[in-house]
Amino acid sequence: MKNKIRAILLAAAVGTMVLAQGQMVSAAEFEDGAELFSDGTDVSDPIDGSSVTDTDGSSNGSDSDATGSVSALASALAKQTEEQTQAYMEKEEEAAQVREERRVEKAQKAAEKAEKEKEEALQTIQQTVEDAKKKAEEAKKKAEEEARKKAEEEAKKAEEQRLAKRQAIVDFALQFEGNPYVYGGTSLTNGADCSGFVMSVFANFGYSLPRVAAAQCDASTKKDISQLEPGDLVFYGSGYVDHVALYIGDGKIIHASGAATGIKISNYDYQQPVAVGTFME
Repeated sequence: MKNKIRAILLAAAVGTMVLAQGQMVSAAEFEDGAELFSDGTDVSDPIDGSSVTDTDGSSNGSDSDATGSVSALASALAKQTEEQTQAYMEKEEEAAQVREERRVEKAQKAAEKAEKEKEEALQTIQQTVEDAKKKAEEAKKKAEEEARKKAEEEAKKAEEQRLAKRQAIVDFALQFEGNPYVYGGTSLTNGADCSGFVMSVFANFGYSLPRVAAAQCDASTKKDISQLEPGDLVFYGSGYVDHVALYIGDGKIIHASGAATGIKISNYDYQQPVAVGTFME
């Protein structure tokens, strides 16, 4: 590359120099000279010969003087060309270095951009995962809350139904207040004893209770007296159970108390209860 540049510069300069001397170099000689410069030949050597001619083809008597002048000019031109060539190569190296630096800088920026885009993509993925997780947790909480509310509503409804059924038994029994007591009787209108009254009231709601008070006490589910609810049975007796009443709430009972008073309402503790039992939920 360096020799090629040197040859181009020398060829152009030689052409200018020969024209300035009023001489003409043949095309073949000009090309030979350029080739001479391009292959590294030292142009400071005297120019051979004899081949410089006038335009009319005749030999010039001042050829030796012209040859010396051309040789001197050629030497100066060779030096100048070398300097210019060196300067050109330095500039080319500088340009190449700049291009390399720019390439490296461009590659670095591209790498940084790619890294940034990768980080942004990763952050987007992480955010998407976090959002999905948050939505899933919110959906789970919502579902749990809805399930809890539904369970509470169902429990409340079941409790209301449970209490309503108990109250229905109480309301049914209350309509027979004042009817007569009949020992061994089970008629709610014509007369019943204490266990017959309770048995007949529950039979109206599909319950099958034993006939006598002691058996009813044994068959019932026992409860603490502090847990008394309307519809529970309160048992009385001394040494054994011989009387039963239906608890109606507010500390009151309804029972077939005896021949003198018939079916009546009393305080549940008019006697000391010996047990509390139930056949209901």
